[in-house]
Parts: sequence; C-alpha cells; structure tokens
Amino acid sequence: MGEAAKRLTSMEGQRMMNFRPSYSMQDIYGEGIIYNPKLYAEDYQHYSGDLLSLDALTGRELSVVGNTPVVCHAACTTKPALRLLKKAGLKVPPVLYTYQNEDEYIEALKLLSSQNKKMIFQYPHPEGRVSTELYRVDPKVLAYLCDKRNIPELVPAQHIPKRRMMSLEQILEEKPQLPFVLKTGDGRPTSGGYGVLLIKDEKQLEEINDSFGDLTSIIVEELIPYEKNVSVHYMVNKEGEIEFLGKSEQLVTKEGNFCGSWITTEYDHNIADIIETGYEVMKNIADKGYVGVAGFDVLVYEGNYYFIDLNVRFNASTCGLLLYNDIKKRFGTKFMRLCNFNWTENFDQVIPLVEEFVDKQQIIPLSILDPRYFPDEEQVTKIIGLVIGQSSEEVEDFLKDMVKAGFILKE
Repeated sequence: MGEAAKRLTSMEGQRMMNFRPSYSMQDIYGEGIIYNPKLYAEDYQHYSGDLLSLDALTGRELSVVGNTPVVCHAACTTKPALRLLKKAGLKVPPVLYTYQNEDEYIEALKLLSSQNKKMIFQYPHPEGRVSTELYRVDPKVLAYLCDKRNIPELVPAQHIPKRRMMSLEQILEEKPQLPFVLKTGDGRPTSGGYGVLLIKDEKQLEEINDSFGDLTSIIVEELIPYEKNVSVHYMVNKEGEIEFLGKSEQLVTKEGNFCGSWITTEYDHNIADIIETGYEVMKNIADKGYVGVAGFDVLVYEGNYYFIDLNVRFNASTCGLLLYNDIKKRFGTKFMRLCNFNWTENFDQVIPLVEEFVDKQQIIPLSILDPRYFPDEEQVTKIIGLVIGQSSEEVEDFLKDMVKAGFILKE
C-alpha cells in the first residue's frame, strides 16, 4: 500500500520526462527514414469485422520512433489524444503524415516517393500501388518474410508443427483428423490471428469462403496443445547486429485471435533454448536482407517447442518492450500487460477517464482512435495501452477498475 501511495504522488503537478526506448529508430534503421505501420490491401476480407482496430495500430508506435516521421490515420492524432500521450510521458514525433481514407493514403505515398524519401513499411503493399524506390527494405524481401509458406525455410525442422499445402477441395475429400489449424497460403499479410482458423468441427469447413483467401492454396497444420504460448522478440540493425528485446506471454481469444500480452525484457532461463533458436531464425531473416524488428510465436508442450508464426515487423508487444526498462526505472513496476480496450460511449468522455488512470500511474496509453472519422462504422473508440503494476494481481485489479468504469477489455 505504501509503495502504491508513493507512486500516486509522483506524477501529479510535475512535468514528465519523456520515456526513452531502449533502441531508437536511428539505432535500428539509420537516419533519414519515415515509418509506415499501415497494413494496406486491395481488400480487407481477413479483417472485415474490425477495420477500426487495424487503423488504431497506425498510432501504436508513435511513442518509440523519436523524431522519425510517421504515416498514420488522422483518427489516432486528435489533439486530445496526443495531449494525453504526452502527459503520460511519451514523445510524439514532430512530423506526422496523416490520411483519412485509402485514396489519401496512396496520394501521400506518391508525394513522398516524388520527394525521394525512404520508408520503413511494416507490411508489403500490392505491386503497382507503391514505388519500389520508396522502400528502405526490398519489398520482395518483405513479401517473402510475411508469407507463412516460407516458415520451413527459416526455422529448424524439428521446431515446426507438421504441415502440408492443400486446397479446400482436398481438405473436404481427405478430412484430416480433427482438430487442426488452417492458415492462408496465398502470401497475403495477416495480423493478430486473422487469416488463421482453428477447425474443431467439419461443419466449419463448409462455412469457409473466398474471404479466407485463396482456397486452392491453404496451409493445413497440426494443432499443438500447449502449456505456454510465448513470443520472443529481436531486432537486427543496419550493421547486421542482432539483439534480443525480450519476451511476451500471449493472451488469445477462444477463437485464437491475439488480445494482449504480458511483457518483460528480463531473460527467462526457462526458455533459454527457445531464445537461442530465435537468434538462429533472426540470423536467417537478416541474411535475406531484412533490417528491423521481429517477434516469433512459440508454443511449448511436453519439453518441446514449436515456432508457429514469424511476425517480421513491429509486433503488438514491441513498443512495450522498447519502453519497459525506462518505465520500470521510473515507476518501479516490473509487471506490464499490453491491453486492447473498446469504449462504446462518446469519444469526448473517454479522454478524461483514461487520464484519471494515467494520473494514478496505472496505464500508459499508446494509441487512442476517434471513431467519428469513420461515420459508416460502428462508433467504438479503440484504445491500446500498457497497464502496469507491482504484481500481476495489482495489474488485474486495475483492469477490473477500468472495466467498472465502462472500458471493454478485449479478451
């Protein structure tokens, strides 16, 4: 109680120093680049149920890029939201290239290309929509690394679940033993567990349509029961040097979609073998010409471990990992949970409410999306934040308080 009270008094009435990420964008990529987190596609069939959450992601890394300009949706850069991020101790980049729709986004990229800018894309874009000269990392390399079909070329064979490529027609005819996992095998980028289906009942197969992807090319993978679901994170800089950033314990919905994580930079000797294998995988990725960060999803079961996905980009947990050490040093909090919240009331009401939890040093907001920029979508504010505490129990108590206040925790 005394420690919590001490923390409560330290923030009110004083100007916060900005948190410093453990590695800057310049450390990783070099100078003179623009950061672009947007997932862009000709269609968004994988994500048709939650497009606002996709756009909320474009504001998530504002706090770790320093002075690097960022391309992001205007809904994440409202004055109230940015003011609150700054109050929480986050540095917002001085230059933001904002857009409000897909046409404005493409026009912004064309303008920056004409100015001979170099951009860090988190996802490969459809050919012909973006000049290849704009990419800091070769788009062919990005496309290769984002394609789930290529995982066996990057991960040691003994650490990959059994898998094969099949068409939906073949799956319906051969009826693999249930349960199993389906993953898109057409090379399209996916995120947050979308583009992945856990099949427990044959009836589910009858409901699959073109929105899942190319039905002639599907990855059928054995379902691994697991004791731990972790992600190990790395970065490789412009000099080819690889660093371990930390780990996150994944939280997923019953459908298998990502909904948050527990984050730490502390070395876990219990997963030392996984971390070492992760270095090997990151070295293979770097050898392809990649510069940047990556997180690898790993399932642990009966002494074995399996790399089930390679997320070669900023992950949901990367921002928290880069800020973890500075947050811990300032507040003395070693427990951190990345959370996604919905708010269904008026947007203007949520900012002062989040601010109350910021003042109590219980949450550090990373991105707050104003749904009024999307009049045709359900009016749900999206909030991404780091909930911090002295223990996991304390963090859970803070989350209960937030839920009581009207926040809807994605879980």
